Amino acid sequence: MKVATIDAKRRIVLPGALPGEAYAVVREAAGHYELTQVIPASKRPKPSAAKLEALMKAAALTPKMRWEELRQQTREP
Repeated sequence: MKVATIDAKRRIVLPGALPGEAYAVVREAAGHYELTQVIPASKRPKPSAAKLEALMKAAALTPKMRWEELRQQTREP
């Protein structure tokens, strides 16, 4: 069994691990830890500029009426 030592920054080197890999650490009991490799979800491709512009124009938060019309509908006579 190979023994690994933790450095001053609380890091440990895992044999066979590659740079950039992520692990979830669970403390099972005093002195016992369980490491589970976290596999990231696949990244979605970035939408094109034309697609983003179309989404901005069709956004639900975009007002569909002029401010004057809205004021008339929301004010008491």
